[in-house]
Amino acid sequence: MSTFLIIDRDDNRCADIGNFFRSLGHSLYEASDWAGAVSELARREYDVVVSSVAIVGGSIHELIRAVKGKNPDTAIIVHADLDTTQEGLKAVQEGAFSIVQNPFSIPELSFQIKRALERRGQKGAPSVAPGISHEVYQPYNFIGESEEIRKVFRIVNRVAKTDSSVIITGETGTGKELVAGAIHYNSSRAGGHFVRVNCAALPEQLLESELFGHEKGSFTGADRMRIGRFEHANGGTIFLDEVADMSLFTQGKVLRVIQEKEFERLGSNETVKTDVRIISATNRSLMDLMSRGLFREDLYYRLNVVTIRLPPLRERNGDIALLIQFFLKKYSAEMSKKIRGIEPGAMKVLTSYHWPGNIRELENTLERAVLMAEGDSITTEDLNLFFAGEGPEIRDDGIRLPAKGIRLEDAERELIEQALERTKWVQKDAARLLGVSSRALNYKIKNFGITHHSWKQNR
Repeated sequence: MSTFLIIDRDDNRCADIGNFFRSLGHSLYEASDWAGAVSELARREYDVVVSSVAIVGGSIHELIRAVKGKNPDTAIIVHADLDTTQEGLKAVQEGAFSIVQNPFSIPELSFQIKRALERRGQKGAPSVAPGISHEVYQPYNFIGESEEIRKVFRIVNRVAKTDSSVIITGETGTGKELVAGAIHYNSSRAGGHFVRVNCAALPEQLLESELFGHEKGSFTGADRMRIGRFEHANGGTIFLDEVADMSLFTQGKVLRVIQEKEFERLGSNETVKTDVRIISATNRSLMDLMSRGLFREDLYYRLNVVTIRLPPLRERNGDIALLIQFFLKKYSAEMSKKIRGIEPGAMKVLTSYHWPGNIRELENTLERAVLMAEGDSITTEDLNLFFAGEGPEIRDDGIRLPAKGIRLEDAERELIEQALERTKWVQKDAARLLGVSSRALNYKIKNFGITHHSWKQNR
């Protein structure tokens, strides 16, 4: 059975979710706000976290960083109201497994959790387990024929044969962790552990404990001795993701590990020896941080023996279509669906989108599109549920903001009514005209209280 954390200020919804999954034998823990969530995350690891997008005292983005920093394999499922849908979609881009829209049914949530647990099972062992190459070296990260990605291939092949420290730079979702894994599993250290640490996800004291371990009683809540990531990675590789977010104090301790290959656990005077290769990653400019005194120059030059820059997806000319076909086949097979292809209009949407979340966003989009597809091909409607935030199609004369301004809610209602009038109040056609799914439009129609005498029952 699995361990769940439910984060929601709605006591009734929390109880409904909890009662259902406890009846199936799962362990459930609950938190109503950010402080409670942090406290629960410090106590144990979770297989699944279900959270409202709106977290009292914190944000869903902080939660994702905290959860993934503790265990990258924990599945996060978020639920959102109509006015927070875009925050939910952004959360998926940042690493959440999926989003459900309020009001959702327990069976709908159960289906998403089932998929998340199945995916977690396919990935195998936790992030610190040795020898699990398929967890970090997924083939889709290396699908591409552009010169930009070929250059990355060449550098990875050369660097893997050495023991040099590497810094991987690039935007969120470009595959920095997978490249780090590819280097490790093609190196002489492949038989050792590949240990991942998200330096941005944890407060300084917790990060220090994660990296170096602690003795029982060394701080409040330290009820047992725990070895750190550097100790666990002995003989293998440690991957410091978002390395720019380490404090100067922690940077100094990491520098000592590099120079002297030793450290002490928190609360201990015993020196621990370790031999690790360090691969770091960041989406920020370390040179800029050094100039502002926020990153140690001596550590930078120790870490930056080799730099690998991962290009954003928008710079990988021609690779998007290859990745689309790969993900389409992958998720069609996983969901036992016979999807034969993508309609031209849908392919145009995919290839013209700028993909701020890069490969991760593209993969999530194709997975959800395959899930939502009712026919044997992916349609624009299957995609537009997830691109609703891009806004309505701009007319030839453009959409203009009135000089005195307008409430966004009023503008949205006006556009929906115009689309319904133009399509003679056929909701399916109006949804296509607005670039949203029929389900999304129906939800908005109910929310705005729009009715028409031609409908058999008012929505």
